[in-house]
Amino acid sequence: MSYTAVVGFVVMVLITTLLLKKKVSPLFAFTVIPIAAAFLIGASVAEVSSYVEKGLEKTRDILFVVFFSLPYFSVMSDAGLFNRIVEILLKKMKVSVGVICVITVLVALIAEIDGSVTATYLVTIPMMLPLYKKLKIDPKVLMFLCSASMCALFVTPWNSRNLRASTLLGGIDSPNNYIFISLLPLLFIYVAMCVGSAVIMAGVQKKKGAGLTVEGPQQEIKMEYSELARPKLFWFNLLLTIGIILALAFVPCDDYITFAIGLVIALTVNYPDLKLQDELLKKYGRQMYSVGCAVFLSGVVVGVLSESGMMDAMVNFLVNIIPSSLGPWLYLIVAVLSMPMMLVFTNDIWQYAFVPVVAGISGKYGIPNQVVVLTLLMNMGAMVSPVAQPQIYLACDLAKEKLADYVKFSFKPLWILNIMWLTAGYILGIFR
Repeated sequence: MSYTAVVGFVVMVLITTLLLKKKVSPLFAFTVIPIAAAFLIGASVAEVSSYVEKGLEKTRDILFVVFFSLPYFSVMSDAGLFNRIVEILLKKMKVSVGVICVITVLVALIAEIDGSVTATYLVTIPMMLPLYKKLKIDPKVLMFLCSASMCALFVTPWNSRNLRASTLLGGIDSPNNYIFISLLPLLFIYVAMCVGSAVIMAGVQKKKGAGLTVEGPQQEIKMEYSELARPKLFWFNLLLTIGIILALAFVPCDDYITFAIGLVIALTVNYPDLKLQDELLKKYGRQMYSVGCAVFLSGVVVGVLSESGMMDAMVNFLVNIIPSSLGPWLYLIVAVLSMPMMLVFTNDIWQYAFVPVVAGISGKYGIPNQVVVLTLLMNMGAMVSPVAQPQIYLACDLAKEKLADYVKFSFKPLWILNIMWLTAGYILGIFR
């Protein structure tokens, strides 16, 4: 093994260990560690600067997407768009076990539109839990359906999972939009899988005694609205959001420009008072700053590893020790095993440190980089891993369930959904 490869592996292990043990911030891990490693292999200041610049070029446009998309969806949330959609779904529906489970899927999908796992748990679990208790449905079903359903929106162009993967698709214009378009057929298939899972779990719960029909409890469910809510602008906000999503898919324009225009329109129509606009922008700025920094600076580790030769050295070493018969299938094997692997990975480590190595090895066997990135994007194991998704602790607290019980209940069905996702993608030709 060459010295360069050794340094590269040390960088990966060090980043992984320090982040898992929460000894340093992702910003430190993604900048100081790879830059120090570049100097250790003999790179000059000018060369390191070049590595960093090329890496940041890959994440600059993605940063702009974060800069405008997160505030846009925050405006929609404050204006009450998502809350109102949920109320419409529940209005005048006869409540039953099957209906409640399916509605849970729809509510989680709506809540996850803004890309916030925390917000999805905070909206879905407290709102649906009273109905689960009335109908004697196991709250772990609620947690599972919420976690599984939000995975569908991981492919949207503004979602952090998509944005992380986008940094690895060099040479592709608007990579986050490319991921969305490529995986859009799978998104609809996966939503159908989630609805099917809801129906199956409803049947299981009925056999366990759930299902006492209750007339009218939906009348008790009222979403809370702040003084920022704009119920009279519901249809305007809904059509504007639909228009933005369609523009992202079909209009030949940079995504951040689309979101920037949408944000300006949303703010102007919903909150014409300039002082209020200024206060809201400051609030949204605080919310998205840490996310934006992490997304942007992730380009440093990607740039240093790829431009310095460390990634090539690591790939060459691994190619030499992996049986040639296994090489072409490595990325699919990793994808199948991603559920248990995510119990020890963070989302950042998985995407920025592990996926590039798998892509490099697979490339030696003729598998395009974008195929590997698309295949390994949906790491559903994060939804049972408090290491990757600390918000799971919040979900357990909201549902009054123990973490171990939730993981034990959800691990197997999530793994099945993950394998079904991979199978569908392979059959459609997306993952090969």
